[in-house]
Amino acid sequence: MYFSGRVPADSLVGRVILSTRFQPGAVVGVGLTASLFIPVCVVTGGPVVLIALPLLAITALADASYMLLAARSTSLSRRVLVLEPLAARLSEGAWLLALWLLGAPGWAVAVTGALCWMYVLTRMRARQVGLNDLGMTTMGERSVREVVVALGLGACGVIAVAGGGQYAEWTEGVVTIAITAWMLLAALGLLQLVIVVGAALRND
Repeated sequence: MYFSGRVPADSLVGRVILSTRFQPGAVVGVGLTASLFIPVCVVTGGPVVLIALPLLAITALADASYMLLAARSTSLSRRVLVLEPLAARLSEGAWLLALWLLGAPGWAVAVTGALCWMYVLTRMRARQVGLNDLGMTTMGERSVREVVVALGLGACGVIAVAGGGQYAEWTEGVVTIAITAWMLLAALGLLQLVIVVGAALRND
């Protein structure tokens, strides 16, 4: 089962989001700001790493709110449409930086970032040629990335509280597992997306 990150407009959360009357651009800014503070928590070290979890939750809620508000907006500005993908990539860059600061291998961080960029670019180009609904949710979705990062940072926070002298060694192992999982999911998601796009364009 994959997480799409979409909130139904008729759900309780959806109704609450719509009732706030926030602008799509505002929630994008809130999500980006929360993500940019995650590496700061990591640099501070110790139990402060756990603060990254609510920050990541804020980003995830902002993502869901943006999708819902944008779908209901009748005057979504071109500036927001241009800046939203940039904000999303900067957020993911902050997550990757946090994992690297905690000891994730640099090559794995770089490869994961490249795979995510290729995934987003492929989906964006597919939509530009008319494939607005690809009919599937892949393992490369942003919500999946958020879950993997949350698990990795949460485990690091727990280790910081109870790991004692083995903190650095245990943390490095955890973030290595997290970045490896993210990298594999990103690769599989990209493969899924390429297969679906290729099938949709087979008759062109």
